[in-house]
Amino acid sequence: MVIQVRAAALTNYFDVARFVGLDPYEMLRRAKISPTALDDPDNLLPARNAGDLLHESALESDCQHFGLLLAESRSLASLGPISLLLSHQGTARDVLEAMVRYQKVMNEVIVLSIEEAGGEAILRAGISGAYRPQSIELLLGMTCRVVSELVGGRWHPDCAHFVHPAPDDLSVHRRVFQCPLIFDSDFNGLVCSSASLDAPNPSAESVMARHAQRYLEMLVPDAIGSVTERARRTLFLLLPAGRATLEHLADNLDLHPRSLQRTLEKEGKTFATLLNEVRRELALRYLSTSTHSITLIAHMTGYATPSSFTRWFAAEFGMAPAQWRAEERADAGERARVEVRPQLPA
Repeated sequence: MVIQVRAAALTNYFDVARFVGLDPYEMLRRAKISPTALDDPDNLLPARNAGDLLHESALESDCQHFGLLLAESRSLASLGPISLLLSHQGTARDVLEAMVRYQKVMNEVIVLSIEEAGGEAILRAGISGAYRPQSIELLLGMTCRVVSELVGGRWHPDCAHFVHPAPDDLSVHRRVFQCPLIFDSDFNGLVCSSASLDAPNPSAESVMARHAQRYLEMLVPDAIGSVTERARRTLFLLLPAGRATLEHLADNLDLHPRSLQRTLEKEGKTFATLLNEVRRELALRYLSTSTHSITLIAHMTGYATPSSFTRWFAAEFGMAPAQWRAEERADAGERARVEVRPQLPA
């Protein structure tokens, strides 16, 4: 099944592309996206194509903060039907919790979770399907901006984490996040104090919030998604955090472990099969798009030792992870050479 995203994810792409010196029509052609597909924010696009467009736009323009420029240009309304609900949430915490609960409405590839412990709150973020740093930065930049603006600028994260390496120029990152930046981290997300999430939204109206929630769930009956969908999204965040157990998953979904097992079975899945599917995707993602060592990737996919990870990987993919990474990079290099090879006249 092709994973799709709303065209709203590329809101203002034309303006930002021109700003950094690109021909947006040429970049869309390369990504196999019709320019007219961006006319309606609710049009659906292949998620991989949209991610590739952001990635290639950043490379072609030598603008490593392309995703953040898109985030800065977006308005709350560009999030679609959820925007009315968010605008009437009482606090920064309420805004984030609503974004987590209704993440599917914003885009099906978004993966968000929030947890609080010891006076600290962590918002973990991910993109299901093909991982691209520009997509992650767009998601985190937009999230940071939405929450801060709704509470009148009274909330900013204490630090922002990114799995990918740091770009050469961090000026836009500092402007957007206004906090210390941690790259080559073991998760993507924002960290803040729990107390800071009490920042009030001066425009919030509880009655309007209830109306907006009812309207949203009437407009999108499957706004929260099936238990299997929600479980898969949550595992993308629990696995790198070392918390991908049935108990932790059930707790995050506010279900009893046995109830979760029964529901998954009714939907044709088990915890073990879901966990393995997510582990496969994350392993390939980290090997192909990060500079992390095999040891760290083993830890981020739930293995205590590199040897255990290597045995699992070889059973799944028929080769050791180091060999897979080497072949993937060789193939990527060859594809890049083919793309830049000059065309001979006929």
